[in-house]
Amino acid sequence: MKSRLLSLIFIIAATLISCGEKTGPLLSGSTRVVTALDGSKAEIPTYPQRMACFYNPAYDKIVMLSKGSRIALLPRGVTPWARKFYPELSALPVSSTDGIPDVERLLQLKIDLIFYPKGKKDMSSVTQAGIAAVCPFNANYFPATIDEYTEEFKRQILFFSEVLGVETAPRAEKYCRYLEEITSRVHSITSKIPESDKPQVYYGKLNDLCSTQGNNTIMKWYTELSGGVYLPKELNSYFTTVNIEKIISWNPDIILLGMHGSSGSVKNTTGLHTLRANKTGNVFKIPTGVFCWDMTSCETALLPLFLGKKFHPELFKNWDILKEMKKFYSEIYGITITEDDARRILDGMPPL
Repeated sequence: MKSRLLSLIFIIAATLISCGEKTGPLLSGSTRVVTALDGSKAEIPTYPQRMACFYNPAYDKIVMLSKGSRIALLPRGVTPWARKFYPELSALPVSSTDGIPDVERLLQLKIDLIFYPKGKKDMSSVTQAGIAAVCPFNANYFPATIDEYTEEFKRQILFFSEVLGVETAPRAEKYCRYLEEITSRVHSITSKIPESDKPQVYYGKLNDLCSTQGNNTIMKWYTELSGGVYLPKELNSYFTTVNIEKIISWNPDIILLGMHGSSGSVKNTTGLHTLRANKTGNVFKIPTGVFCWDMTSCETALLPLFLGKKFHPELFKNWDILKEMKKFYSEIYGITITEDDARRILDGMPPL
């Protein structure tokens, strides 16, 4: 019944879109109201076609669910892999600041919808100019478990789908099923690991070892899901810092380096030379593909497998991550990647 209802909705939407193409202003002038994840209401175009991304992971969701040609302004930090897999992104203008640009530029670009992170950007001048804006996550909600995070992330994907249009629903639902399945499969392996056999793990920025994520964060949840002990969990802030002395006292078995800039060299990370994990060859970069795997990318679904193979290679030896990646990008993003592409992403290298 659910699939039949989705099909009916898709037919109606497709008819409306077709009519809009013939009559011009039917869709471009119409609006609808959506309810954001924090319960707030926002009036948006019926079918937004020129979107600006001031929430960095937004472009990743748009290209996964729809197409890059609907983006009209990109954030800074779009990855080389995103431009390789979606060449239409290369010709797009990029925001010159981390803040909201002047309204005049947005109007010149004919932006009809903005994705932004609530609490970090003042949108009053934008909305007063009649440009729709939505925050695609609940800034007031902090999941306390991996299960809560998974449910909230699925809600975020479904919200993007609602905003983008009903024709994206099948792909959104497929992604949510994949996220559940791979999370469950990893958990079935790691849930049997004794606490004493789990490595002590620290996570920091590639270009700033002392910058980390604290408790109730993506890296905490996925480190634990993948069979590790997350050392910065005693820190209460999401993005926070520690001093090198604290990292030395933790003496981690494994160090993970990521966030923006993860395509650089581990050798340039200050402070690593004093740590055991570096001496034993257990420093690993978190991959960055279409977006950063450790920063609410859709590719974050692959992170527990990546970590599981680093933490417990014997337990995950029969799970081919290259094969899984090729399947994931094909089924979820609708793109074809080669085995060499997959290896370079895993190694933190840009495309050739």
